[in-house]
Amino acid sequence: MARTTPRDADFRVHETPGGGAGYVVRPIPRERQPVLDRLVGASRRFQIHALVELDVTRPQARIVDAEPRVSWTGFIVATMARAVALHPEVNARRAGNRILLFDRVDIGATVERHWEGRTVLDILEIRDADRKSCAEISDLLHRTKYGPGQPHRATGVTAPLLRLPGPLRRTAIRMAATRPGVAATFGPAVGVTSIGMFSRGWGWAIPLAPLTVIATVGGIVERPAVHEGRVVARPLLPLTLTFDHAVVDGAPAARFVETLRDLVETAAVFDDPPEQPS
Repeated sequence: MARTTPRDADFRVHETPGGGAGYVVRPIPRERQPVLDRLVGASRRFQIHALVELDVTRPQARIVDAEPRVSWTGFIVATMARAVALHPEVNARRAGNRILLFDRVDIGATVERHWEGRTVLDILEIRDADRKSCAEISDLLHRTKYGPGQPHRATGVTAPLLRLPGPLRRTAIRMAATRPGVAATFGPAVGVTSIGMFSRGWGWAIPLAPLTVIATVGGIVERPAVHEGRVVARPLLPLTLTFDHAVVDGAPAARFVETLRDLVETAAVFDDPPEQPS
């Protein structure tokens, strides 16, 4: 038998015969529908993955001493943006049988935040990320996580599509994505998501996301590594880089990975001030 709870008319409590443990049925939150649509769309992608370990001894020291404060995610986003600027061929998106090449380095970052008594996944679009410092990006991430305001909402062409039934909505989004003018409004082609905040464990993740390039940041742990001919304990960061193979081939992806490795391990973003718009 089902009864409506007095606290929330959308929740239904179901009791099992004999008074055993029941369960609560809740509707999927409306703001989560775009996430489910992205996952369905990502399942049709041809993705290739690079699993790398980065020695973060130098950036770890720079982050500890940084003033204003710099977070690890802010450092990775800023560094990722510099690498994308050096490899503009990855800053692209497929639109049907055509490729869009973006002339600005925007990065999408996932942020978990509390809103209306619930924990929601928010998306922060960092415009001109290659022109921002680690501290500026860290501050944007912090204000998105803890600041007021509603989570990121779909805008433009996709906003009215959210009112359609699921199968029809996803078909409409897929068809719209073949039009370059519409696909260009779907947000950044490059993203960063961090799972290292959830535990101190070590490992990689294989994300499903309809982005051309996405970096999944793991947790830093000390592991044996060869340094200057000796085996010593070094802080290593596991990083998963995922590429849409329809846009980026293996060789360009490998070159991008090596550029990113060099920029991270040398903490170059601290010594190379962001280029200012002319």
